[in-house]
Amino acid sequence: MHSPPEKSSSVPDMQSIDETSPPAYVAAKTRRRNVNQAKRQEEVTLTQVQGMTAEIKNEMKELFDGLNVTQNVQINTVLAALTEIQQTNILVQTTITHLSEENVELKAKIQKMEMQAKNDKERIVLLENKFEDFQRTERKANVEIKNVPLKGDETKKDLHQMVFRLYKSLNVEVDRSDIADIIKTRKPKAERSTLIVELSNTFIKTDLLKAAKTYNLRNKTSKLSAKLMGLNAHPDTPIFISENLTPTASRLYFLARDFKTANNYKYCWTSYGKVYLRLDENTPIINVTNDAQIQQLVQK
Repeated sequence: MHSPPEKSSSVPDMQSIDETSPPAYVAAKTRRRNVNQAKRQEEVTLTQVQGMTAEIKNEMKELFDGLNVTQNVQINTVLAALTEIQQTNILVQTTITHLSEENVELKAKIQKMEMQAKNDKERIVLLENKFEDFQRTERKANVEIKNVPLKGDETKKDLHQMVFRLYKSLNVEVDRSDIADIIKTRKPKAERSTLIVELSNTFIKTDLLKAAKTYNLRNKTSKLSAKLMGLNAHPDTPIFISENLTPTASRLYFLARDFKTANNYKYCWTSYGKVYLRLDENTPIINVTNDAQIQQLVQK
């Protein structure tokens, strides 16, 4: 039997080739092998880079897609807010316009009311002055006798007799018929009464006032008293005779007297229901008509 023939190896014996091949051939073969390896490495590296690039692109795309979605949501939110703000601004502007129109209307109404109030005030002052003149005219022939010690049960005839006797005591001529009426008044809890005497004319009134003033100047230690009226119960009770002033004139006279004392004015008096002030004989007479006038005099 024959043994099978030995198969030749398909892989060349590189060592034998290298040992038997020329050096140039070996070097060229080595270079080719290195180039092939380098190419294979470049191909692997390029494939890896391409894969990484594709992955980065996908990640970036996903990131940008997410950012776009987020931005769209935010933009929509901002747009909605801006729309709401715009609507609010429109509403505010409309409200402001409406309020401005109302303000103009209110200003016009206020101006009209102020003008009406001014006219009403002027009319009221005019009416008050007319009423004051009317009251002054009604009282022009009246006098007041204050601090009279009456019992309280006196009749009109008794009062008439007292006033008539006062005229006689002051040496003033008067007829009984010139004493038209007498009204007795007394404040609550007051011990003395006031007699308002209505006379027939202003001449009789003026004569009585002058006579009373002259009497007090001549009798500084024993001025007008109740004994001049024939009252014997309290004969030394001082009495005071003056014009029958209106409430407004009475208040002005009170304020004027206080002003006279505080500011060293020499004269303060009433005449026919009006109040007068005078600093001295060399200054003009001031007719006091209201409270504001006295305040102006205080500020000078």
